[in-house]
Amino acid sequence: MVKLTDGSEMILTAGRATRTDAGDVAFENIDARGNWSRTCTIKADRLDSAHARKIGEDGIARWVQQSGSGRWWVY
Repeated sequence: MVKLTDGSEMILTAGRATRTDAGDVAFENIDARGNWSRTCTIKADRLDSAHARKIGEDGIARWVQQSGSGRWWVY
């Protein structure tokens, strides 16, 4: 899920998400041959925050905010 600077939110389903060196957040999927390709990119100037859905030890799914700096990958 991403929260945008205009106050809106987007929930995207993807194989992975990444934060680039430029601060953009890209969503990618994988094909049957193992090749990753971007399906959507949110530019840094439109991005307020990015969150990944994770299952806690209690079995409950939660949105966990990702770092606003540096590169990261979420699968």
